[in-house]
Amino acid sequence: MNKKDFESTGFIRTWSVFVPEETSEELKKTLESTWLNTGKKEKEFRSKIEKKFNAKYVVACNSGTAALKIALSAAGVGPGDEVVSTPYTFIATNTSILEMGAIPVFADIEYDTLNISPKSIDEKITPRTKAIMVVHYGGLPVELDEIRRIAAKHNLPVIEDSAHAMGSKYKGDYIGSKGDLITFSFQVVKIVTCGDGGVICTTNPEYYTKLKEFTWYGVDRETKNADPLDPLPNDITKLGFKSNMNDITATIGCVALDHLEEQLENRQIIGKFYRENLKNLKKVKLLKYPEHAHPNYQIFPIHVQDREVFANFMFTNGIQVNVNNRRNDKYTIFGGIRSDLPNTTLADADVILLPCHNDLTSNNLNKIVDKIKEYDNI
Repeated sequence: MNKKDFESTGFIRTWSVFVPEETSEELKKTLESTWLNTGKKEKEFRSKIEKKFNAKYVVACNSGTAALKIALSAAGVGPGDEVVSTPYTFIATNTSILEMGAIPVFADIEYDTLNISPKSIDEKITPRTKAIMVVHYGGLPVELDEIRRIAAKHNLPVIEDSAHAMGSKYKGDYIGSKGDLITFSFQVVKIVTCGDGGVICTTNPEYYTKLKEFTWYGVDRETKNADPLDPLPNDITKLGFKSNMNDITATIGCVALDHLEEQLENRQIIGKFYRENLKNLKKVKLLKYPEHAHPNYQIFPIHVQDREVFANFMFTNGIQVNVNNRRNDKYTIFGGIRSDLPNTTLADADVILLPCHNDLTSNNLNKIVDKIKEYDNI
């Protein structure tokens, strides 16, 4: 079934894209201004992030993957270094480590949350470890306090891949308001989308300086030489990237951020509906969400028996369900499957996503739940 069929037959999709109606009008203003590169809209976008999430310092860039690379660079990760990371994530989390010439060392996950295990992190740290990379999977925050204690013990920075976690909270604080280096993605199916884009948040002024430099050729655009003959500084000491966010992208992001609360509210309704109606089933196991960790329901993963049979059953009944990520160590570029990651092995075999997006109706949700219960009784 192709995209046209999805749209014309009432097929319930796993994903959807939310673009507010006023986006085109705001884009027209930006285009007519003729300032399309990094400018006042990019600054406005960063300001909105700072205010909304109580983020101390924010740098914007052109993708979530770029944000990861910039964060790793600011942390000093380079060739031969190790970064303890999760194997259960989209590959960008760990290809960004490879692009630094570094080595991702995979810790196991917790089966009940799909988040990286603090205990396993501690076991994987070696003298070559330069940073710890965590992912707030599905928007559910990792056990940050415990992981930060481990990091402090070894004098390591924690990089939080928060691509799923826009609007999530840990112990009452927004993800992005505290921590060393916190990256976000605004890729097309995220709750806030620019089409593509990213930001890095930090509470550390030294990291902030480095983040600004690594985002644009090793130069801080805000403090570069004002000499009209040569806008670059007299010397450049860092090898940076060409990863700055332009004002077209920032304009889309600014409008989307204005609608964040309604998006989060919709996701809460969907997530709570699923959790209330799918508990205590035989073939379906819900994730465990600690009281102090509040997910945004960017996605809704479940454990299910006979995943392929389940997927075919749901598809036949007009409902798309997806495997979002595979264990990264299955790919040759990461060295091959490891036998010391038992929870990762279990999750890789039975996790699947239910539809969770702005376009779902009450009828859609009732149908999804009814069909899951029907499958549970087969």
